[in-house]
Amino acid sequence: MKRRPDETDRRLIARLQENARTPIAALARDVGLSRSAVQERLERLEKSQTITGYTVQLGDDARPVLLAEVMIQLEQKQSAGVVSALQKVPNCVRCLAISGEFDLIAEIAADTPEELDAVLDQIGGLLGIKRTSSSIILSTKFDRR
Repeated sequence: MKRRPDETDRRLIARLQENARTPIAALARDVGLSRSAVQERLERLEKSQTITGYTVQLGDDARPVLLAEVMIQLEQKQSAGVVSALQKVPNCVRCLAISGEFDLIAEIAADTPEELDAVLDQIGGLLGIKRTSSSIILSTKFDRR
C-alpha cells in the first residue's frame, strides 16, 4: 500500500521545490533528522513516484519574453489529435485538459509579439479546433510548481 507523505515529507518537498540542489545535510538540519534518514525518505518518495524528477528553473533573462494562455474549444472527439499536434509546436510548453466551455488550455512561450501571433495562428488552424481565446500573461504573482 502506498504511504501518503507526512508533514516531514511535505517540508522536504517544499524545500526541494525552492531549490532542488539543496544538499542533504541542509535538508536534514531543516527538518531535524539525520542525513541518512532524509536520504531514505527521498529514496522512498522517488520510488513511490511522489517525486518524479528534479528540474531547472530559468532566471528572468533566460525566460521567453511573452507567455500566453490559450483556451481551446475542440470539435467533438478530437482531443487526442489536437494534443498530439500541440506537442509538436515547440512554443507550446504545457497543455491541460479542463472542464467547462473550453476543453484545453495551452501555455505558449514566445520571444516577440510577432512570434506569438504566428504561433496563435498556427494553433487556431489545427484540425479539430473549433475556437480559441488567448490571454497574455503580464506577471506571475507566485508559482508553487
